[in-house]
Amino acid sequence: MKLINRIFRLLFRLSGFLLLAALVAAMISPHADPYHCWIISFFGLAYPLLWLANLLNALLNIRFRIFSRVILIILLAGLPMMLKHFGVYGPDKYILSAGGAYTLVTYNVHGFSDISGKKSVYDVQFLVHELYARENAGLICMQEYPVRRNPSGGFNRNMNISPLLPHNHLSWYEPDGIYMESVLMTSTRQKIQNQGTVYSPDIEDFAIYTDISFPEGTVRVYNVHLQSLMLKEERSLLNNSTTGYIKKSTLRQGWVTAAKLRRAFILRSYQAKCLAQHIQQSPWPVIVAGDFNDTPASFAYRILSKGLCDSFESGGQGFTTTFSESHYPIRIDHVLASPQIKILSYERKLTGYSDHYPIVVRFSFRNSN
Repeated sequence: MKLINRIFRLLFRLSGFLLLAALVAAMISPHADPYHCWIISFFGLAYPLLWLANLLNALLNIRFRIFSRVILIILLAGLPMMLKHFGVYGPDKYILSAGGAYTLVTYNVHGFSDISGKKSVYDVQFLVHELYARENAGLICMQEYPVRRNPSGGFNRNMNISPLLPHNHLSWYEPDGIYMESVLMTSTRQKIQNQGTVYSPDIEDFAIYTDISFPEGTVRVYNVHLQSLMLKEERSLLNNSTTGYIKKSTLRQGWVTAAKLRRAFILRSYQAKCLAQHIQQSPWPVIVAGDFNDTPASFAYRILSKGLCDSFESGGQGFTTTFSESHYPIRIDHVLASPQIKILSYERKLTGYSDHYPIVVRFSFRNSN
């Protein structure tokens, strides 16, 4: 009996150490380039869960004063990152009621493909446009916006209804192509001064920039879609339907999944560094909006958010997931802004039209630029 108790205590202490080590790895994740050590990035995905688990870890090990104090010190060091996952401020209702506010919506529309399979792409497009109208959006950033220009196809007659806003910027696509393409689209009520595309050295476009003339001054808006994880089979692990995947789980599938994660982490790191350099050269204040496919505890997010304000930290409340197929709070869609831009509110709309949720951010200007 004594031997069993000793083994149990040993395993309990060992699990506590491993849990703390995992949290430390997650805290290192934003500072570790996945190109050099991609496995650290995996721990960053679980940051909120690891932080809360170690809070419980500290309480369970309260008898071991030194160890519990070490855990508490690390938890306090990781609190700023935790607050990037858990919003505490909420919208400023007094300021929000004042005039001079603009509304931005960023949304990965997933080709207007209804994930429930109940609505056609045509119906979903109209529903999404109705959402923009209800929110009185003056600036819209869409990712995976579907285009196909073959005039003989019914798709062209029914899809791509005229945008609600007068000025539009789409990333490049084949105008005479037969097949559907997913592009980036920025739509704005204000006039566009200049526009362009951000390419990586291998000539891949993952972001567009649009210089927009507001009455208060010009703002450069980046519409971003970083490399996806491409985990179609593994998505069941993010919700309650894990049985099907577990039955298929093999060592080979584990290696395939690991390879997908490694590739995505490295490519996003590569793209983020290219985009961050472009942002630093902007002559105007910037707004960076879109699908980063990465959480705040990631290298890509840290690189891109340097010197910018996260709208969620200014107006978000509680845990938020922007990936609709996940019950775990994974916030991978972001809106970042220069300090000259004041974030008034942040809201996630619980629509079921896409595998992402739309993000609605209201903002104003601190000073004219």
